[in-house]
Amino acid sequence: MASQPETLPKSDPPIEQNSIEMPRPTVAPLVVCLGLALLAAGTALGLAFFVVGALLIVIGLALWVAALLPGRGHFHESRVEPALRPGPVTTELRRVEQLRPGMPGYRARLPEKVHPISAGVRGGIIGGLVMPLPALAYGIASGHGIWYPVNLLAGMALPGIGSMTVDQLQQFSMSLLLTAMVIHATMAVVLGLIYGVILPTLPPISGAVAWGGLLMPLLWTVITFSLMGVVNPVLHGGVSWPWFIISQFIFGIVAAAVVVRAKNLQPITAGLLGGAIAGLLMPLPAVLWGVTTGHGIWYPVNLLAGMVVPGIGSASGPELSEFHASWLGVGLVIHAVMSLGLGAVYGVALPKLPQLSGSLVWGGMILPLLWTGVSYSLMGVVNPVLQDRVDWPWFIVSQFVFGAVAAVVVDRSEQIPVPPAGSGNS
Repeated sequence: MASQPETLPKSDPPIEQNSIEMPRPTVAPLVVCLGLALLAAGTALGLAFFVVGALLIVIGLALWVAALLPGRGHFHESRVEPALRPGPVTTELRRVEQLRPGMPGYRARLPEKVHPISAGVRGGIIGGLVMPLPALAYGIASGHGIWYPVNLLAGMALPGIGSMTVDQLQQFSMSLLLTAMVIHATMAVVLGLIYGVILPTLPPISGAVAWGGLLMPLLWTVITFSLMGVVNPVLHGGVSWPWFIISQFIFGIVAAAVVVRAKNLQPITAGLLGGAIAGLLMPLPAVLWGVTTGHGIWYPVNLLAGMVVPGIGSASGPELSEFHASWLGVGLVIHAVMSLGLGAVYGVALPKLPQLSGSLVWGGMILPLLWTGVSYSLMGVVNPVLQDRVDWPWFIVSQFVFGAVAAVVVDRSEQIPVPPAGSGNS
C-alpha cells in the first residue's frame, strides 16, 4: 500500500521588505468597558443587566487575551509613503542630565523641608486653647451664657441634645462638658496635624488674593449681619451662614483676581469692574443652596431684601419662597450697591494693605472651612435641629482664630530637611 505524502504545515506569508508593524484593531476594550457599565447598572436596575454585563466582560477579556497571543496582535503595513516611515534608532553614549534646583521636575514630589509631627500637635493644642474665646464671648454677649456653646458642641455626637430647650442648653452639665472637651481636643489635634503636614506643600498666595479671600467676606458678612440684626433679627435663623460665607469667599477671590489683572485701569475703576464681575458669580452658591434645600431660588433673594424691608421679618417660610417683584428689585439694588461699593473699596485699599504671610492665609482659609464643614455635616446627621441654633458667624470667627493661631505656631516651628530622591547609598 502506497504511503500518503506528509502534509507540510502552512507557513506564514512572507513579510515584505520595508513594511511597518502595526497593532491590529480590536473592539475588546470597548466590549470590556460596556460590560463594566452594565455590570454596575445591574446593581440598581436588576439581574438582567448584571448577567449581560458579566457576559460581555468575559467575551471582551477573551478577545483581548487572544489579541495578545504571538502573531495575533500585529500586522505588517506596506503601503506607507517613504517620507512617513520611521527613521532608524540611533544611540549616543552620553551621560544623563541630572536634575538641578530650578529645573522643571526638580522636587516635583517632595518639599525641601517638612515640619515634624510635634509642630502640628503643638499648633492644634495652642489653637484649640485660644479658639473658644469668641464662642464664650458670644455666649455672654447674647445672654445665653458660657455653657450654651459648649452644649451645642456636644450635640455633634449626642442625639438627645436636639430635643433640649434653650433654657436646658444654657445650664451646666458635666457629661456635656466632658463630651464637648473630647470633641474639641480631638478635632483640634487632628486638624493641627493635617495643617502641619500640608503647610510645606501649599503654593504661595499673592497678597491680592489673600486679602480678597479674607477681607471681602468679613466686610460683607459684618454689614449683612449688622443690618439684618437691626431691621429683621428674626431672619438670622433663616440664613444658612456656611453657604453665605461660601458666597462671600467666591466674591472676594473673583474680585481680587479681576483687580490684579486690570493693571491698566485706575484702582477705583478696577475695583468697580471686579465688584461687578464677582457680584454676578457670587449668587450661584446661594441659588444652589435654595434649590437643594427645597426653598427655591427666590428664598435667598427675599432674605437679602429683608436687610432693609422690615415687613419681611414676619413673612412665613412659604411666602419667602415665592416670587415678589418688589422684593426682587430691592434685593438686586442691595446686591449691586454692596458689590460695587466693596469692589471700589478693595481696589483703592489694595495698594495700601500690607503683605500677608502665606501660612497665615492658608490657615485662615483652609482650617475654618475644614472645621466648619465637619461640624456642620456631623450636626446635620446627629442633630439637624441644632444647626438652626448655632450662630454660624461667631462659629466661623472661632474657626478663623484657630486656623490663624495654628498656622503661626506651625510656621514658626522647626523644619526637617528632606533629602532628594535618589538611588540610595551604594
